[in-house]
Amino acid sequence: MRQSLKKLYEWCQSLATHARAKWALAGVSFIESSFFPIPPDVMLAPMVLADKSRAWFYAFICTLASVLGAILGYIIGRYLFELIGSPILDAYGAQAAFDKFTSFYADWGFWIVIVSAISFVPFKVATIASGVVAMEPISFLVACIIGRTIRFYGVTAALMINIRLWLFNPLRRGIMISLGSLGILAAVFGFEHLMGLAPCPLCLNQRIAFYVALPLGLIAALTGTKKPTLSSASFMLLTLIFLANAAYGGYHAGIEWGYWPGPSSCVGGRMEITNIEELIKSLENDAPPSCSEAPWRLFGLSLAGYNMLASLGLALLASLPILYKRHRKS
Repeated sequence: MRQSLKKLYEWCQSLATHARAKWALAGVSFIESSFFPIPPDVMLAPMVLADKSRAWFYAFICTLASVLGAILGYIIGRYLFELIGSPILDAYGAQAAFDKFTSFYADWGFWIVIVSAISFVPFKVATIASGVVAMEPISFLVACIIGRTIRFYGVTAALMINIRLWLFNPLRRGIMISLGSLGILAAVFGFEHLMGLAPCPLCLNQRIAFYVALPLGLIAALTGTKKPTLSSASFMLLTLIFLANAAYGGYHAGIEWGYWPGPSSCVGGRMEITNIEELIKSLENDAPPSCSEAPWRLFGLSLAGYNMLASLGLALLASLPILYKRHRKS
């Protein structure tokens, strides 16, 4: 089996230099989403490096063909599982991964498909399993588009961009921090207004760091050339803000896990009603959600946990030049 996979891998690599490489790329991307074992990245990487002027076109081919192939995988799981789907899983020894996906789907649904589409786990397992559990087709399609776009455009960007130049350039780094903060705020507002997850007081407090980081990141970016001292000070301040917010997110996550009590102003719940006056008062004063109850989790982490990770990542991005200089000196 290993020898066969090696031959397939080498064959896919050879297709990257073929006269009709882009069609081969589309074909491999399509079939990999339903039954083929070799991911299209094997072809995408050398094709991007060989012709960077068409890199984003190649990423588009991968994304489109892979999403179309995912539809085939979904159909196999939904209507042809016993005939085709089960033998595919058995052939690759993927039954355990399939069982794990279906168990995850009960809790995380839409999100587990996105994660599967981004990660390097066999995407065919996710597409077939999505059909088996009868995931809502539009949700499945949207999840595949989001995940595969992030995957293939991310791989292409990593090959195209000089990472060190991007991360150490104040303009780009500041803009990345501002855009990252904007994206996080957009996500939490989506959870609140689209998914109906009302924020508790601690959740609202954790948004403040991103509100501040939006303009501060732009200040750090735009002053990098003419006023480097101001830019450096802004990045230092951003680092401290994000570290503090990460600690705050960890504190909130600890409350949710029951490691320590939350503030008295954040207990949630409703007052005990014993008469009509208290009933009227309870209706007029809707209590905020409890800080100790996580309404949503993915891979065991609540939004507070993900805020902690995101804040740590942005703190690292803001402080990269300082850390690099210290590393060089040591």
